[in-house]
Amino acid sequence: MKWYDNAIIYQIYPKSFQDTNDDGIGDLQGIIKRLDYIKNLGVNTIWLNPIFVSPQIDNGYDVSNYFAIDPSIGTTDDFEQLIKEAHERDLHVILDLPINHTSDQHPWFKDALSNPNSIFKDYYIWQKGVNGHEPNNWGSFFGGSVWTKVSPESNNYYFHLFDKKMPDLNWKNVEVQRSMADIAKFWVDKGVDGFRLDAFIHMAKANLKQMSLKSGKYPTDDTFYAKLPEVKQYLSGFVSEVKEQNPDTFLFGEASSADSHQAAEYTRPEEDECDVIVSSNNYGEVYDDDSKVKGFFQPRKFSLDHFKETFVDWESVLANISYPALTWGNHDVSRFVDRLNLPTDDPKLQKSLAMMMFLQRGIPIIYYGEEIGQHGLKYQSVDDFDDQRAVELIDNLRAQKFDDDDILALLNEEDEMTARGPFQWDDSEFGGFSNVQPWNWAKQLPASAKAEVSDDNSMLSFYQKLLRLKSTSLFSQGDYCLLATNKDILAYERTINDSYGIVVINYSDKPIDYVLPTNKNLKVALANQKVDVTGQVVHLEPWGCCALVKEEEEING
Repeated sequence: MKWYDNAIIYQIYPKSFQDTNDDGIGDLQGIIKRLDYIKNLGVNTIWLNPIFVSPQIDNGYDVSNYFAIDPSIGTTDDFEQLIKEAHERDLHVILDLPINHTSDQHPWFKDALSNPNSIFKDYYIWQKGVNGHEPNNWGSFFGGSVWTKVSPESNNYYFHLFDKKMPDLNWKNVEVQRSMADIAKFWVDKGVDGFRLDAFIHMAKANLKQMSLKSGKYPTDDTFYAKLPEVKQYLSGFVSEVKEQNPDTFLFGEASSADSHQAAEYTRPEEDECDVIVSSNNYGEVYDDDSKVKGFFQPRKFSLDHFKETFVDWESVLANISYPALTWGNHDVSRFVDRLNLPTDDPKLQKSLAMMMFLQRGIPIIYYGEEIGQHGLKYQSVDDFDDQRAVELIDNLRAQKFDDDDILALLNEEDEMTARGPFQWDDSEFGGFSNVQPWNWAKQLPASAKAEVSDDNSMLSFYQKLLRLKSTSLFSQGDYCLLATNKDILAYERTINDSYGIVVINYSDKPIDYVLPTNKNLKVALANQKVDVTGQVVHLEPWGCCALVKEEEEING
């Protein structure tokens, strides 16, 4: 068994976690300052969003130097101190590694543009235009074409799945494969324990002369640039080199559109692949099909039925292969308490959802602030949204005569930038994040880690107890079985050797009595309210949850 089989991950957006030099931007010293808080939460692994040198066109995912820390976040000395102090607290550190693309300010790309004989020309993807237009009609995830002209007078284009300032790497080139592995090994030598492989499913592209059959001027179409067969080849070569450097390196891949079977293909233990796959297809959400807004910003809500269907699928398919990633979201989507149109603001429901997700078989990933019930930012004007997808949506909806107030409400509910606000450490003007206005700032609903630390009934206290329970062998390594229930109840069993546990959730505004499937003597290990267990019947109040274990079970973690 590897250390990461029992990983409990805390995702930190460094720019928004803690500012220590009063420039409004979170930094590595801020993370160091809060390591005891992180440790006391009950996690054992920290995932940092990109910290490399970057022009910040895409908040660090556009890297111009993979071997140095961005000055706005800190220095190499700061990073080495962070690694040292995290390891002293038995905390592992994972870095976010963009491997599909670089910044257009990266020396490789700058040399490829300026030097006709550049050895880096083949590090990127180029194509000539067709009849005065782009080489094909593929659409970028950030809007517009995937192709940008090298210069206005040129007929040569370069390829970018994301922003035009983020050219895609050509993974067919063995020098690219070797260079990216060397980058990872450099940070492994610095003490890094693992990597999140950003956008790895896009490393391979289809025949660049193909056209998408989807409608629209520049349709996005995964058929041509996601999950193609060559991805496994590139991934295997990369992983084998990194694992040769340190076999205990944890690699979890971002495959946002992957289903359970595709996740299985990328995590087979007998092959050099990822250890875990993170997908956005297991949040348990359904889209509002009646909405006129489609795609990324289409309104959604939580469906208990869909959650059951999703996880019985993921748990079954991955049972003998790898662990599912258990998460309610990350930096790429709005916070789940805003996004999922939950039926109540009762904090008991948030606690129930946390138990529902994290005590399943799998690796929990908690997004910073989630543990204190933090909501997303609430911008006051549509003009406050400056990320490319939001700007494009605003223009499209205005053209359809949507009212700005309706557009604002939609964006505050769905836009990813709302989830990247400063952590709310206390109730001071800027939430204890900084003494000056943060880089990403708007109205925030009240929340305070300081107040919750001393409140035994707080969200933070519940998360601490929940993660202690998760760290037991029963809930971290045990088998999983989803039980048949009515539409308002979710129940699943966890078993390992002689240990037994059952989790029961009441997802309704009415009290319920649930008949347990066993006559074992069970005790309440954790609940979000007073729970009555009489014989084989457990009584739960509205939005109630409980985890029950055998009377003799050790539950201290």
